[in-house]
Amino acid sequence: MKDPFEAAVEEQESPPESPIPPEEDTAGASVAVDGDEEEVEARSQPAASAPSSAPASGERGKEEDEEEEENMEELSKLPSDGDPNKLAKMQAILSHFTEEQMSRYESFRRSGFQKANMKRLLTSITGTQKISVPMTIVVSGIAKMFIGELVETARIVMTERKESGPIRPCHIREAYRRLKLEGKIPKRSVPRLFR
Repeated sequence: MKDPFEAAVEEQESPPESPIPPEEDTAGASVAVDGDEEEVEARSQPAASAPSSAPASGERGKEEDEEEEENMEELSKLPSDGDPNKLAKMQAILSHFTEEQMSRYESFRRSGFQKANMKRLLTSITGTQKISVPMTIVVSGIAKMFIGELVETARIVMTERKESGPIRPCHIREAYRRLKLEGKIPKRSVPRLFR
């Protein structure tokens, strides 16, 4: 069975239209480059017509804020390593990035998994309710590194195929296959029951 995106490329050379109207899609994604703060503020404010559940999300927001403060207190106790050699190497690497690579790197640095979701995932895997903050941070970091490696490999696949634009599912599948062949994806400890 063919990937829907691949079929669309063969038929019309563009992926199917997004179900989200273009106004909503571009409003949050555009960023003012020339420093117009008023435009950025206007775009960052939510639409007045959007329904909101303030009481329910407000309570959760307070709990998450308190939990985040506790996490930051615990993290501040951990030692930091500001090795000047590492910083110099990092600066040397970053200076050789292309504009596209730098943009992807900045997005990678800003991105992350929500602590509550990661904690819920770890709880379901381990079967225990007691998940420490450092454990959540470590697993989030490992997951982020894996996703970064997958995206970079998918970009390599795209350049080899002389394709441009967004990464499609076929690129991610090929990247996953290559990472598996390189041994960067661990083997399953428990075999799958159904296929």
